[in-house]
Amino acid sequence: MNTISVDDQISTAEEVVRLMKEIDPEGTHSSFSDVGKAVAYAGEHHPDVAWLDIEMPVMSGLELSMEIKKVSPRTNIIFVTGHERFAYQSFQLHASGFILKPFGRDDLERELQNLREPIAQPGRKRSGLVRVQCFGNFEVFDRNDAPVRFKRSRSKEVLAALIDRRGAMCSVGEICSILFEDSDDDSGAKKQLRVFLSSLRDDLLKVGAEKILVKGWNAYGVDCSLIDCDYLDYLKGDSTAVNSFMGEYMIQYSWAEMTLGELVMKPGR
Repeated sequence: MNTISVDDQISTAEEVVRLMKEIDPEGTHSSFSDVGKAVAYAGEHHPDVAWLDIEMPVMSGLELSMEIKKVSPRTNIIFVTGHERFAYQSFQLHASGFILKPFGRDDLERELQNLREPIAQPGRKRSGLVRVQCFGNFEVFDRNDAPVRFKRSRSKEVLAALIDRRGAMCSVGEICSILFEDSDDDSGAKKQLRVFLSSLRDDLLKVGAEKILVKGWNAYGVDCSLIDCDYLDYLKGDSTAVNSFMGEYMIQYSWAEMTLGELVMKPGR
């Protein structure tokens, strides 16, 4: 496990590291009092867990959590604070956990047992050209587990919509109805979609994953066999994917609410 602890009182951050070394002696655990260095480290090493103090002078832990999520979306954020009043704000930011100072080993272990983002197991193989996260925010990662950068946010949304369809081919009209549900300009929507699709191909090409996009006669889909995806694994009954579902699915897209309803109502939940 790779974890970081950030606190303007370095002794507190170091105490978290000390306890983590007891809990996970084979892991990498680092302490920071400089928020800039913490964000840089997170962007390069993508820690599994970030223990963040909330009240800090340069940048609050709440703000810091958002900066870390930008560069490392799958990092679990656990706030460490002396005040219960921050609990609601941490909940709004979809934190993995919240512990109060003073804390002990039992507090850390309790939060580690209930992480929002499961930690990848060393023996778990990846076969896809990209890894896709649908639970929570929709995110895409290359084979080095770095976030894929999309030139256009709508191109990313197109990919999300195609994955939501589980590999079924979607006509251009169907995709437009998802992206432009309130638009009456059919020809204009299709013209914009062509731009988004072209940009999406370029984005995937840059990470060697262009083959996941499948083109048919006036229709598009994705090759699910080339994608590692929590949503698709969940549908197969994969235990890791099932445990990672916390009732959130592609939360940045309103059209995903229908699938979310199906997941919540899925037998066995």
